[in-house]
Amino acid sequence: MISSEFGIVTLLILLLALILYSNHLSFGFIKRFYSIFPVMFVCYTLPALFSYFGVVDASESNIDDYVKAHFIPCSLFLLVMSTDFVTLRTVGGKILLMFFIGAIGVCIGGPISLWIGSILFPDQLLWEGRNATWRGMATLMANWLGGTANQLIVKEIHNVGDAAFAVMVTINVIFSGIWMAILLFIAKNQPIIDRFINADLKNAPIFIEDIKPSLDRRKRFLGLSLLILSLLFIFLFCHSFSEYISMILIDNFPILLQFNLGSTFFWSMFISTLLGLLLSMSYARHVFVKQVRFLSFFLLYFMIMNIGLNIEFTSFQSILYYFTVGLIWFFVHIIILFLFTLYFRLPIFYFAIASQCNIGGAASAPVVASAFNPNFASVAVLMAVLGYTWASFLASIIGHFMQYIHP
Repeated sequence: MISSEFGIVTLLILLLALILYSNHLSFGFIKRFYSIFPVMFVCYTLPALFSYFGVVDASESNIDDYVKAHFIPCSLFLLVMSTDFVTLRTVGGKILLMFFIGAIGVCIGGPISLWIGSILFPDQLLWEGRNATWRGMATLMANWLGGTANQLIVKEIHNVGDAAFAVMVTINVIFSGIWMAILLFIAKNQPIIDRFINADLKNAPIFIEDIKPSLDRRKRFLGLSLLILSLLFIFLFCHSFSEYISMILIDNFPILLQFNLGSTFFWSMFISTLLGLLLSMSYARHVFVKQVRFLSFFLLYFMIMNIGLNIEFTSFQSILYYFTVGLIWFFVHIIILFLFTLYFRLPIFYFAIASQCNIGGAASAPVVASAFNPNFASVAVLMAVLGYTWASFLASIIGHFMQYIHP
C-alpha cells in the first residue's frame, strides 16, 4: 500500500501523464472510451478505485492542504489570463446576451430546483453538515457557470464534503454528455428547427479569431517577465498574503464571516482572478500560449485526482434524488434560454452555443459550435473562458443564500 506523500504524488503524476497521453491517441477503442468518459471523470474515478481497493492510503496525507494553498490559485490565474476581452468586444451583442441569459438561468435554476427538492424529497436529501445538498449544488453551479477550477474553488469556500462533491461531479458528467449529444443532433437538423421556431436568419454573430499579435523580442521578454513574476507571487506568497487580509477582516469586520469573506481561500481566489484579468490585457497572454494552457489543466487535473483519493462510494446511494433535482435545475436553464430565443426570433444555434458555453465549458463548446458552423468555434471558446472570471463569485454568493432553503 502506498501511504507516503512522495509515493502518492508520484503515482498521481504518472497516472495523469498516462491519461493525458492516451487521450491523444487515435486508436478506435481509446478514442471511443474518452468520447464517453471525459478526462476529468477518468482523473476523478481512477484514483478513487486505487483508494477503494487499498492500493493507496491518503488518510494521513497533507497533500490536500498544499494543493488548496498553491495549485488552485495558480490554475485559476492561468485560466483567467487566457481570456481575450479585447476580441470579445467585437462579438455580436445578441450572442453575448444569450450567453449571459444562460448564466442567469443557471443562477435562478439552482435555488428553484433546491426548493422543489425540499418539497419532493425532504427526507432523502441532506440539509445539514459538510455534505448538505446546497453545498454540493453550489459547486455544480460554479462548474456550469465557469469550469472545473471554479467548482474546486467553491468546494473549498463552502467547505463541501467529498461525498456531496462526488455526486455533483457524476451528475455534471452525465448531464453534460447527454446535452452535448442532443445539441449535436439539433445541429444536424438546424434548418428544420429554424423554420419551426420562425427564426430570423438575418441574425448572425460576427465571426472572429483570437488576436495573436506578433511580438518583438522586447515585448516578448516583457510579457514573459510579467507571467513568471505573477505566477511566482501567486505560488509562493498569495496564500500568506490572503491569510493577512483574512485576519484583518476577522478582527475588524466580524460580520463578514457569515458571507465567507473571512476565508483565506476566498481572498486567494480574488487575488488570482484580479491578477489574471490584469495580465489578460498585457503581452503576457500571448507568451507560450499552449504551454500555459497545458500547465493550467495539468494542475487542474492533478487536483481532481487528489480529491478522488478521498471519494466515498456510499454517497451514491441517494444519487437518484440528486439527479432529479439536477434535472429540474437543467430544465429551468433550458426553458429560460429557449423562451428568449423565441422572443428575439434567433436561429437555434444561438440557443445551443449559449447553453453549451455555460454547461459544457471551454473544452466542449467549440465542438458544438463547429457542428453548426466552423466559424463559430472561436466565439464559443472566448465566451466559455469568460465564465471563469465570475463563476466562483456568483456560485459562492448564491450558494450562501441557498443554505436557507430547507424543508
